[in-house]
Amino acid sequence: MEVKLIVASGKAKGRVVPLPSTVVMIGRGAKCHLRPHCPLVSKLHCAIARWAGKVVVRDLKSCNGTFINGERIHGEVRVHDGDHLRIGALEFTIHIQATIEEALPVQVVHPSEVKWLMDSQEGPAALTSSDTCADLEWDELFQSSGESKFNFGDTAELSAGDYLREYFRKRP
Repeated sequence: MEVKLIVASGKAKGRVVPLPSTVVMIGRGAKCHLRPHCPLVSKLHCAIARWAGKVVVRDLKSCNGTFINGERIHGEVRVHDGDHLRIGALEFTIHIQATIEEALPVQVVHPSEVKWLMDSQEGPAALTSSDTCADLEWDELFQSSGESKFNFGDTAELSAGDYLREYFRKRP
């Protein structure tokens, strides 16, 4: 997915700002990626993130607000191609273009395809390896959506096999 901000007004009208494939922090602070020289922009004003095939803008409790299509946002809002973003006196048009790889359908894993994994007699130890384990912070991972499908405490070391096993056990 290709995401760009196009300056909608002012001296730089039409200038294109390509965004990286992760999170972009906007504000006057030194930690921000895009630092406009506008007194109406907070030090940490907003963030633009793309993940799971979507683009979201999150207001970081800025003093003067972050606006999408003329409406002040609170928290995180999904944006689409052509939406307008206003930060202080700056106005941008958001350009989102899907790539060919993203246009392909997402492969769905059905429980019958991993039944062998869930019914393994050897248990989780057979699936655990240092190559497939990750330190996951579940509370942070599901905090923004409010949906938590798992309850492993604050952090858990989890193999890919354990993850799939728990996923399919918890499904309705």
